[in-house]
Amino acid sequence: MGRQNNIITVMRHEKKENRGRPSEKIAEAPRQFTRVYYDCPSKPELGGKSSWYYDLDKTDKGPYLVEFYDPKFDKIDKLYNKLERLQTPKYQENGRKKRTTKVDKIKMETTERAYWKEHYKLFPEDKPKKRKRRTKKSNV
Repeated sequence: MGRQNNIITVMRHEKKENRGRPSEKIAEAPRQFTRVYYDCPSKPELGGKSSWYYDLDKTDKGPYLVEFYDPKFDKIDKLYNKLERLQTPKYQENGRKKRTTKVDKIKMETTERAYWKEHYKLFPEDKPKKRKRRTKKSNV
């Protein structure tokens, strides 16, 4: 609204700046972000990778979580997660627990067998010792 000679005038349109340098819009940096680093950047499938999670609201000193992925342990991690998923009980819509069928038990056994096979391949020192029968001594 402008005043000219004690007469009040009302502008019918909103005044916009169209000429000159545009107003600067301040770009804000994200407060949460993730950085992924590869051991071998040219071929990421060859080496491991690490994910660094930052949240500037929690801390500004550095990442709050760092995850390392080693391709050597990918298979055992997947088997472990599958075994955990199979062992958790399933529920019906009304809240009752579902039965564990024979097929589910077989799946659990095969997954557990595969998990321990992979575990002993990576950590041979954990393998249990085989017990052998004692041989009888002859008194000759």
